[in-house]
Amino acid sequence: MKSNLERIPGDRDWVAQAILARAPQRVDRSFLDSLDPAASLALGRYGTRLATLAMREESVDLVRRSLLATALARCLQPNDDRDVMVGLALPWIVAQQLGASPAMVFARVADCLPEGPISKLLRDFGARNDITLAAFGWEPVTSADGPDFRPVY
Repeated sequence: MKSNLERIPGDRDWVAQAILARAPQRVDRSFLDSLDPAASLALGRYGTRLATLAMREESVDLVRRSLLATALARCLQPNDDRDVMVGLALPWIVAQQLGASPAMVFARVADCLPEGPISKLLRDFGARNDITLAAFGWEPVTSADGPDFRPVY
């Protein structure tokens, strides 16, 4: 299996970047309603790709952006919480590796979202202390460009 940055296309990163650039500090229902549900795929891919980039650049800010992109994707296209948690494991691990409190990082992003299932999931998942890559089906890899993750199928 290829690593995330090799297997997940970045050709629509610009869509996610444009959405994040215009996102208000506190996302509300009207902002979510202004988004095309088709943007969910671009946001989800971008969120996953950003977790790796956050690790490579040692940037907690990129971890937050990763979480916000992932959360917006799920607001637009709800998914089974278990599937969402598989993706959330990466920014949780990266935040921890960078010396940040995953609970605080996740709560800060949750505070930017409307109250509801996604903000609650972020808060609850961030507060966990049992997150490992293996438990969520991931493994670390090193590519020619640096560290990355890949799913273990």
